[in-house]
Amino acid sequence: MTNKIINKEGHRSFVKRAWHVFYLRSRNERIATQILASHGYEVFCPSIPKTKLWKNRQRKKIWDPLFPNYLFVFTYHHEIYTIRRISQVVNFVSFAGKPSTITEKEVDGIRKMLEMGNVITVENQFSGGEHVRIVSGPLKGHEGILVKRRNKSRFGIHLKAISHSVFIDICQSDLEKL
Repeated sequence: MTNKIINKEGHRSFVKRAWHVFYLRSRNERIATQILASHGYEVFCPSIPKTKLWKNRQRKKIWDPLFPNYLFVFTYHHEIYTIRRISQVVNFVSFAGKPSTITEKEVDGIRKMLEMGNVITVENQFSGGEHVRIVSGPLKGHEGILVKRRNKSRFGIHLKAISHSVFIDICQSDLEKL
């Protein structure tokens, strides 16, 4: 979706919405998601199930954010300053003075990884690997990195904006080198 705006020179330009990255106060992912969704924003806060053991020895299933303190909002560039005013938002993530974004394909890849129900791991230290494309299965067409650890092949999508990589175990026969 595009939006027409007039820039400083008086020319019309078309601006696309993008997935902007916001850094939140600790443990405020759920409330920030609710507030932004109630204001009409499309918000992506991936979470994974985790079993927690309480003091009374009861086990309870909770949902932990995949990327603690980060939230992805699909919005126009000029709206990030409005979003930043929400008390749960510390700031937008930027690189070289410009707001950081992630691609629609990266968001789609993470969503599909979550839907698969396999174990997902997140690493904040990028370890290089081979660049590959998935040729079959639910993630068909997605590109990423292949890392081998403990005799397992792991496919990962690297999010440069927040220096994290999302990994899932995958069969090597589903991959092709780029």
